[in-house]
Amino acid sequence: MVKFNKKMALALVAASMLAAPSIAQDKKGTNLGDKEVPATDSSKAVDTLTLGYRLADYARTNKDARAMIVAAKMVDSVTVKEGTDKGKIEGTGKGTGEAKATTSADLFAEAKTLAAGDADIIEAVEAAQAEASRGVVGGAIRTVQYVPGNTTWTVRFAARGGEPLVVGVRRDSATPVDLKIYDENGNLVCQDMSHNVTLYCRVNPIWTGPFSMQAINHGGMGTGVALVTN
Repeated sequence: MVKFNKKMALALVAASMLAAPSIAQDKKGTNLGDKEVPATDSSKAVDTLTLGYRLADYARTNKDARAMIVAAKMVDSVTVKEGTDKGKIEGTGKGTGEAKATTSADLFAEAKTLAAGDADIIEAVEAAQAEASRGVVGGAIRTVQYVPGNTTWTVRFAARGGEPLVVGVRRDSATPVDLKIYDENGNLVCQDMSHNVTLYCRVNPIWTGPFSMQAINHGGMGTGVALVTN
């Protein structure tokens, strides 16, 4: 029978303390899990905001005022913190312009315009505005930037291992934009190249670490871009 004395116990503790950092720092390969992880309050906030933007795109295309009301209520339900890291712009394009985030007030106003004088719909818009939730779901971070034509906007941020990283990108012009997400080792972990007005990516990080988002403007004209993430 092996007996542990005080010196042996201390040696084992010291060895475990030395070994732990090497395990924690082993961040090789691709930081992308193959299994879904439970949603968090902040990831739900970004999902809601992105879905609201997409519904607004649908309502605008189909001139559907009632769908726009729902979109406005979804956007209104999310408390948004404005991001301060504007990232960097790289590429051959030049020029300056304005980038403005789309708010619930903007969408309610669009709903009234789409109502085309229909008193019932206008009343529904005003009722929705009166009972707006004013940001029940929190956790979304939004950063807006003007991205000239033929340039790439890169923003870096950290994500927690075991929690979903949700990213939405919305352009405010007709120019085509792609969305790509990379981990700290330069691996492409998600992309949306659909050229939709609102783009979406969801990543399941294995470990806590940095990621980078690229919004690539392939067009010759600049566009305002809104990035939302948790």
